Amino acid sequence: MSLIIALNLFFATIFLVTRETKLRFRNKEIVLDYARVSILVLILLIISGIASISTVKNALMPQFNIVPWQILIIFFGSAYVCTSLDMSGVLKYFAYKLVLASKENGVRLYFNLVFLTAIMTIFTSNDIVTLTLTPIVAYIARYSGINPIPFLISIFFASNTWSMIFYIGNPTNVIVAQAYSLRFFEYAKYMLLPTLVAGIVSTLMFFLIYRKQIPQAVSLAQLEDPKEDIVNKYYSILNVVVFAIFFGFLAFGDLFNLELWKTILVFCGIYAVLNLIFSSSFASDSKDKFTANFSFFFETFKRVPWKILPLVLVFFVFVYIFNLYGLTRYVGNLINFKNQALGTVLMALITSFAANLMINQPMTILFANAMKVAGIENLKYAYALVIGSNLGGNITLMGALAGLMWSRILAYYGIKMDNKTFVKNTLPVVLVTIVASSLALLF
Repeated sequence: MSLIIALNLFFATIFLVTRETKLRFRNKEIVLDYARVSILVLILLIISGIASISTVKNALMPQFNIVPWQILIIFFGSAYVCTSLDMSGVLKYFAYKLVLASKENGVRLYFNLVFLTAIMTIFTSNDIVTLTLTPIVAYIARYSGINPIPFLISIFFASNTWSMIFYIGNPTNVIVAQAYSLRFFEYAKYMLLPTLVAGIVSTLMFFLIYRKQIPQAVSLAQLEDPKEDIVNKYYSILNVVVFAIFFGFLAFGDLFNLELWKTILVFCGIYAVLNLIFSSSFASDSKDKFTANFSFFFETFKRVPWKILPLVLVFFVFVYIFNLYGLTRYVGNLINFKNQALGTVLMALITSFAANLMINQPMTILFANAMKVAGIENLKYAYALVIGSNLGGNITLMGALAGLMWSRILAYYGIKMDNKTFVKNTLPVVLVTIVASSLALLF
């Protein structure tokens, strides 16, 4: 009975998170966002007796190489570092220059944007890319009169594709990497070919599909020079230098047995000091001197997606409960395929569609635990899970939290993007891409 209640609460959480239901209480509108829903469900789990404070504590402790509290540090720490880089204005300025390099040629603009998405995603994250490039495309579309859908779909798809190459590209990669004790270069070595195959196949397919919708000429005369977005020249230069050092430590830290979460925590501290020192130079003309001097520091901190924290926490609790009742072992036995070639492709397909039933992060937590419980040590299947958790976000808008965020950004710019439109544009491409990239794992 407890397992049935837990399963109902699990899927109710996913449903409410994807809907963001609005309630009215005492003439006030309350939005049930990620954080509120997760906290409410956690309280219900404790009240019902299915979970306790000890359960929450145990859910964050090491389980089959997966250390949830370290994953939280890695995810939110990386987000803070990448957000700090984005706040400097460097990414937007770089994007502006590459867009202008297309010289108002529509086809060149298309490939430049996809290339830019790939580069930015590899070294930052898909969320940062979505926040940076979507407004630029929306702005170009507004003033040039072009159809933005081919550009937007291709960019979003690319951000969820190139995020596979390094394990810091997506929180789901970190979960798998930690479950199987994968080092930076070991992970990258295996995921390089599948990511290249996925990126090339999807880009060419989208171009063939959209080639008649991409205009020959695109007016960029109204595109604003983002020099003003460079908040401070010295801050921006120092920010880029620190980020390069940060990435170097991520890449080569394994050679010195530096734990990933410790490295990220140290650089979070460095960026916090950097943001604090320069914050006073960005001060506005505010009567509140404290707010004026520290507004940039606080704004950078606030832009980290903290609302996801309770959501990830409650899903770690759910998986811990499922472990106790043997559900994860049952799932693990179902996906313990004997034929490696067939199993690799099936694992990628199953997990990609499962991500659209329960969002990619909780799906990855569940499947990674299930694989370890069932004794699945085949790394091909682990990397297939990486493919499924990333590319699953390209099947529907509900496959990843990034999709929900992206659709809301588009709505703000007056661009309608519902699930029907999204699936119609992406499904054929994503199916071919999943199969092609999972087959590339076998080489």
